[in-house]
Amino acid sequence: MSTLQSFIKGLGGYAQDLYGVARCRFTNPHSYTKFLTINRLRKETGARIFIEAGTFHGVTAERCASVFERVFTIELDEKLYERAAKRLARKRNIEAIRGDALIALPKVLEDESVSDALIFLDGHFSGGETAHGDLAEPAVEELEVLSKYRNKIKAIVVDDFRCFGTEPGYPSKSDLFKGAEEYFAQHGFNVTVYLDQLIVTRKQFA
Repeated sequence: MSTLQSFIKGLGGYAQDLYGVARCRFTNPHSYTKFLTINRLRKETGARIFIEAGTFHGVTAERCASVFERVFTIELDEKLYERAAKRLARKRNIEAIRGDALIALPKVLEDESVSDALIFLDGHFSGGETAHGDLAEPAVEELEVLSKYRNKIKAIVVDDFRCFGTEPGYPSKSDLFKGAEEYFAQHGFNVTVYLDQLIVTRKQFA
């Protein structure tokens, strides 16, 4: 699929989401709607670097490469990684990483050149070709790992909030909130839910 085709398809998905919101039948946002949320957060927080856990087909990483200075995307499944890495190779500001996000995230954030990061946590098992690590949904553990690098983080987005507490192996919504509050809300960050995503942002002080 060409970049233009992907953009047109994304706009179509966004239009469907707007229609769903208007009819109160909105559940899972289209990937382009999620990108618009990410880009809004980038502008609001001043994030420069995008770090994604869960590359899948590389659509989000590719879109974010157009608005962020650098993009790191992490994928556990070997076949998905190879396919996405090939797709993303033409983007010079994207680094595709194969591995477990719980291990890869610290390595990325320990890089002295990495700061002002927006983290997108979407690396969970959702059936089909997606990978299953030691945990079906490691978001709470990832938040704990990320808390050690709070000074480098502008925002965190945890995707598919609706699945927490309902899908096998996923922590409850209350456990996710507890982790976000313990590791970030008590340390100068806001925690909210918007369009099926838990969003953590650094507080802005006048």
